[in-house]
Amino acid sequence: MKSIPGGPFINRCSSLTILIPAHNEGDLVSDCIKSLIEMNIPSEICNVDIVVVDDRSEDGTKDIAEAAGARVMRKNFRGDYASAISETVAFGVENTEGDLILKCDADIQNIPKNALEILYLNLKDDVKRVSSEVITKTKQNNLFLDFLFFLRHINYKISYNKQPRGAFTLFERNTVNAIGGFDKTKPTWDTAFDQSIRARGWKVKLIGDLIVTEKRNFTVKRLVDHQISSGRSRRRLGIGFLRTLSHSIFRLRLFVLWGYLDEVWNERRK
Repeated sequence: MKSIPGGPFINRCSSLTILIPAHNEGDLVSDCIKSLIEMNIPSEICNVDIVVVDDRSEDGTKDIAEAAGARVMRKNFRGDYASAISETVAFGVENTEGDLILKCDADIQNIPKNALEILYLNLKDDVKRVSSEVITKTKQNNLFLDFLFFLRHINYKISYNKQPRGAFTLFERNTVNAIGGFDKTKPTWDTAFDQSIRARGWKVKLIGDLIVTEKRNFTVKRLVDHQISSGRSRRRLGIGFLRTLSHSIFRLRLFVLWGYLDEVWNERRK
């Protein structure tokens, strides 16, 4: 395993896998890795393995990630998982060895140096997954979309019953093993993971004052398509209509409701 510079080595310490799923993220993955390398490492963690799971990229993601200091694991297939990202996360977890897993999207940047320390301190007792807050911005610096994302973030900060996200999150391998691995049939790995955790009486936690930035390759069309897909996923995960309606209105994601209702309509036509 690779040690992040400055990470201490002590006896009887935990190992950490930093898992970065990536598909054509060559223009952002280097900054992500550099930000991860600069994090402080808790004294209880001795070995750190930074692994990019390259899911069929065609833009040089592998070479760029290796040059930035990560180990790259190639995934050259599309299996039977409901979503590609869920499959990539599961593939990475199954083929690495860290006691702890920090899953980080390849477009995450501006990671606070104490981010891992904060997550680690909160992953204890019956809390089995912890995550940071995420601010979304566009790669293209699209002022209109960036303003929409800003409004959504402000709205999310004041909303009730905020849920952890999967972009920058820490959990134990033992937790994954305890629930029998990730569910292939679920369209979003993090929501399904949280459902399985809570079904066992455990908890998940969002650290609201820990903030990272993600750069997304969004246009208006892609944003709409993404929200419709999210709405369909919510229906498949069994999330109720009223909760989805509230999410769509208060999170300023109106096309999520569209996708949800479209999935209901498709179910009734079958």
